[in-house]
Amino acid sequence: MSIGNEDRYVELTTRLRSVEAFCDFLSGGGIVRVADKDGSAFKEVTKVMLARQRREAAAIREMRRTLFPNRPGEEFQPLYSRH
Repeated sequence: MSIGNEDRYVELTTRLRSVEAFCDFLSGGGIVRVADKDGSAFKEVTKVMLARQRREAAAIREMRRTLFPNRPGEEFQPLYSRH
C-alpha cells in the first residue's frame, strides 16, 4: 500500500474512532443541548445527535471497507508514538 493510501486509511480510522467515542459518550449518559439563537432556551437533542453520529460511523466504516477491502478493521501504525 502506498503512503498516500496508508494516510487515507489512518485518517478514516481516526475519524471513525472519534465518532464512535462520541457515540459511547452519548450512550453513557452524555447530553447535547442547543439553543436556536442567542438568549433562547436550550433544548435537548441527544437522541438526534446519537442517531446522526451512528449513521456517520456506519458510512465511514463502509467507505473504509470499500477503499481498503484487504485491510483488517482497526490495525494501523499510530501517527505519533507515546514516550
